[in-house]
Amino acid sequence: MGEATREVRHRRGASDPRLLGNRCCQPLPSLRGVEMTQQEALEASDTAAGSGVVGDESPRGETEVMVERLFAEMLDVPGLPRTASVFDLGLDSVWVTVACARLEQMTGVRVRFTQVFRTPTVAQLAAWIDTNRAPARIEPDVPATPSAAEGDELVAITPIQAETVPQKIVVEIAWWFDGEIDVAALERAAADVHRRHQALHARYLHGPELGLAEVPADPGQAEFHRLADEDSDKAAADALRRTLRIPLRVDEGKVWRCVLVRSGESGRTLFGVAVDHSGFDGRSWDILTAELPVAYAARLAGKAPQWPGRTASLAEMACDFRHQLASSDIEAQRQYWRDELNELPTCQFPGRSDGAAQATPMHDGSRYSPAGPAVLRSFQVPESQLRSWNDYARANGMPPSVGVAAVYVESIVRAGALPDFAVMVPIANNSGEVIDRTVTNRVGTILLRPNGPSRSGQHLLARMRGSYQQAMSARDALLAPKDLADALSGSEGVIPLDRMVALNYNSTPSLSLGGMDGVLVSEGTAFATKSFFVVMLLVTPTPEGLHVAVQVRTDLHDPSLVDDIKQHFLDIINDGPERLELLTA
Repeated sequence: MGEATREVRHRRGASDPRLLGNRCCQPLPSLRGVEMTQQEALEASDTAAGSGVVGDESPRGETEVMVERLFAEMLDVPGLPRTASVFDLGLDSVWVTVACARLEQMTGVRVRFTQVFRTPTVAQLAAWIDTNRAPARIEPDVPATPSAAEGDELVAITPIQAETVPQKIVVEIAWWFDGEIDVAALERAAADVHRRHQALHARYLHGPELGLAEVPADPGQAEFHRLADEDSDKAAADALRRTLRIPLRVDEGKVWRCVLVRSGESGRTLFGVAVDHSGFDGRSWDILTAELPVAYAARLAGKAPQWPGRTASLAEMACDFRHQLASSDIEAQRQYWRDELNELPTCQFPGRSDGAAQATPMHDGSRYSPAGPAVLRSFQVPESQLRSWNDYARANGMPPSVGVAAVYVESIVRAGALPDFAVMVPIANNSGEVIDRTVTNRVGTILLRPNGPSRSGQHLLARMRGSYQQAMSARDALLAPKDLADALSGSEGVIPLDRMVALNYNSTPSLSLGGMDGVLVSEGTAFATKSFFVVMLLVTPTPEGLHVAVQVRTDLHDPSLVDDIKQHFLDIINDGPERLELLTA
């Protein structure tokens, strides 16, 4: 669709077109930041008439011609009928933000995202623009003043972030500290980190404006709770957990929360964080736990922290995402996924329940099917049992996580599943130094189908390695949820999660404050009680080996399935990779 890499940024209340200039992408080549002249409009009208749009369907008047030219270029067509909806013709919600910004540049009229949905044809939108050039004739259903404060920005976010907003995935983590913590300094440090990263203080919009965020001119302060002391460690942990689990309101900029409580029993201090996945990912833990100690040390010394470099804005993240989707081989990547996921069956287990309907999308705009209740089992795999697997990975040129993925697949098959299903694996989307140092949700996905029709004949580890290598070379397409939905469900536009299981390979977040190393609390935190996937495996490397958790949807399967998968996983790890090769040849 033409240039898919331009920035989608709109400053609320801006009247100077320079305020809408691009920081990281080139503007539309034929669109100007001023109104078209009468001669230009007549020339454009002649062009539209020669494009097959004739008679009553040709644009009328300067404003219609200008609007038609803008949308025709966005849709990469020679001309548009004046009475056809631009959404029926293929315009998506991300491009609406570009249109709003450009229309304001051209006309001086502030066009809200929702207005394009209210007046979706060239004729309707042009008439609305002409009406609102006269301040006294504002339509009653359009706010006379912006909902955001003067100077706030309305920006597009990446499709990955937009899909995550309705899901309300909140991760909790906590550490025990021996010794006193300066609460005032820690609260100021949290505010420093909060203000540094747009993803932590933006307001992520829902409903018709899903895919947009408001970035406030004043980021405000981080939400920080200093609870009253508790008598015991258990009471302190319970109090912290209750406060962490108060729902976050990302539409109000409540993206994360810090909580601190002291135990009278041990004299220790418990510090925890809850953060919504819309603005946060696995890489962000490393950034947060590195920056918070720096800011804390500076505030103890009565100074502001000094950061090593700037962070990326949400607009830059969305722009970078569009760049990836404009890669030279993106169509070849899409074709790979269409072929790879063709006729992917539902993940079948004995005794499958008819619980949740997995073919329906979420009610708030996400393409993913809804979550359901889940049961979880956690266990440790000692480092001594992993040595043969790590040696195998090095000898065969693959990450250790690929071996873990093979063990996971075989565990599910031994638990009774039909062998052909996909494994969804989140991957870090590293796009350069600035984005890499930014707290945000930059997660991409790949799907592994080692037992699919294209990979029969070799042992499982070899098939998994091949699937991983090919998936990584075609991963740009699956960064976009629309591409994944199209590959899996065609015109339905829904990502049916009962056709796949999930594997999350996480880092171990460690935190040190004032020279004190925190002790990570894993039990009761970091895992949700609901899941979007039939089965999920969460793996966290530790100095002692791997911390593993298996989660199973109980509205779809008997809870005993989680124990079966856990036991098979441990048995396969204990047997070693060579035995798995022999058994799956």
